[in-house]
Amino acid sequence: MTNQTSPSKGKTRTQIAATAREREAKALKLRILGYSYESVATELGFAHRSAARKSVQRALDAIPREAATELRELEFERLDMMQRALASAVVKGHLGAIDRMLRIMDMRAKLAGLYTEQHDTGIAEVKVVLAAFMSAAVAEEFDDEDEALDDDLSVASGAGEPTPALDEGSASPSNLALRARETGEGTP
Repeated sequence: MTNQTSPSKGKTRTQIAATAREREAKALKLRILGYSYESVATELGFAHRSAARKSVQRALDAIPREAATELRELEFERLDMMQRALASAVVKGHLGAIDRMLRIMDMRAKLAGLYTEQHDTGIAEVKVVLAAFMSAAVAEEFDDEDEALDDDLSVASGAGEPTPALDEGSASPSNLALRARETGEGTP
């Protein structure tokens, strides 16, 4: 079905696709030469500059990464040059220069891909698993401490064996009070 003839143009789909790829390649070459998207659109007959931008983007997507990286680096250099030219006017507070600087910064962020949605790296899932593990470990630690406190309370009420802290003669106020109760000292 790819070789069906288009009734309006007399071209096959394959021919139309090849013509579109050639046009995209030309758009990319013009952009590399420094043409604005508006100029590329006018030169190649695109209806609007956004169509020229999309064509350049398709051409970039179709070429190897190294060439795309080279073009991006070239664009970064151009943005750097523009930014340096505006720097003194921005420092002086010229509102037009500030606006232009913000546009350059916005273009740099877009070119660097800062506005694209970030892919899930799995970090969030790891954090959830670690949090669950940590909460389970803390809960287990509290259970151990609760058992130790229950043992201390049962000793204090006289229901169990004395704890080593009491045998060692610890002088903490709570141990002194327990010892006084056991020996009957201080009771009328």
